[in-house]
Amino acid sequence: MRKKNKIRLFGLALLLAAGTAASSGGSAAQAAAAPKPVKLVVNGNEIAAGTAAPYLDASGSVFVPLRMVSQLLKSYVDWDGPKKLVSVYAPNRTVKLTLGSKTAQLNDKSIALNAPALMKNNTVYVPVRFVAQSLGAAVKWQSAQRTVTIEDGDPYAVGYAITLTPSMFWLDRKTGDLYQSDPSNSPAVKTGKLKFEQQELLSLSVDKLGTGGYIVTASDVYGEPHINVNYTTAYVKNKKLVDQATVHYWQRMTPNVTSVGNQAVLTDGKKLRILKDDGSTDKEYDLQKLGGLNEIYGVEGIGANYLLIRPNTTGLLTLVDPETGKKKELYELLDPEDQEYAKLNDVPYHGDTFKVGGEHDGVIDLIYTSVKDGKERTLTVKIKDWL
Repeated sequence: MRKKNKIRLFGLALLLAAGTAASSGGSAAQAAAAPKPVKLVVNGNEIAAGTAAPYLDASGSVFVPLRMVSQLLKSYVDWDGPKKLVSVYAPNRTVKLTLGSKTAQLNDKSIALNAPALMKNNTVYVPVRFVAQSLGAAVKWQSAQRTVTIEDGDPYAVGYAITLTPSMFWLDRKTGDLYQSDPSNSPAVKTGKLKFEQQELLSLSVDKLGTGGYIVTASDVYGEPHINVNYTTAYVKNKKLVDQATVHYWQRMTPNVTSVGNQAVLTDGKKLRILKDDGSTDKEYDLQKLGGLNEIYGVEGIGANYLLIRPNTTGLLTLVDPETGKKKELYELLDPEDQEYAKLNDVPYHGDTFKVGGEHDGVIDLIYTSVKDGKERTLTVKIKDWL
């Protein structure tokens, strides 16, 4: 009797093991059959999509997150929730599409979609070919690798003015054409052309200046080991490029002051011009005459009665009264060891290490690193004592 029970129990164990194996085999087969995630590569860089990942739908259309792709292609995306309308702005291109619609607008021209835009996990998805080609990019789908590749050659450097009504600027790397979308959720318009030729590492910065005014600076670092920089600074007023200036520095990369109050400041390293609101010249100074050297100068501070200028080669920050011409090389206020370093060092650049910390009530705070102990200190300079 006991022997039969053992046989029955053994048989049941075999059945359970077989069922478990069959179940495991089914799960393994299902896992093996599950499609791999769709990869997204934009301008040679694989994008970590996170929760907002591209996907392939049942009809064979590849969908991508609109905002992610548009921003990677340096466009501005605006979402109108009540209308379920998405707008994308870029130079020479305005794209509008509505969730669920099989048509979209490209520069006011109606375009048929092979599949409508849709909302998934609070993210707007669109067919990849439409969004890429609408923004001037080429798209390629590699089914074996499940990879969608988008290439547009990265034609623009972009910059933003972060204000209550943000403005976006695009600089065409090849032509120098400067575009502005102001506010950002409006079509981009051409403001003018920057006079520059890109060398290597280009970036764009933007600052708001009064009503309708902006200072746009293109910084281009180049050479080996990247010790050259060109700054091209433009004053844009009411979506028109009014004036600009370019200066080249070697070794020292400190950006120039580009505004005083609500007035634009432009320099080519030899002359300094302070502009009126309309772009005409309010004041002009001869930096070489004020500094006393046949040099290219940087402008690191401007006040009611002073300039802080630095000759590129010697690198010694100089306080100047632009009206009287009186000047003071500020390294002379340091301790002897720091004075010697400012005069003789050439690594990483010639001159002192002063950085302007601020100006208040006729007093300038200069931050520097002492060679005695490597600690950061502040030198307080009363302008009236030296000018």
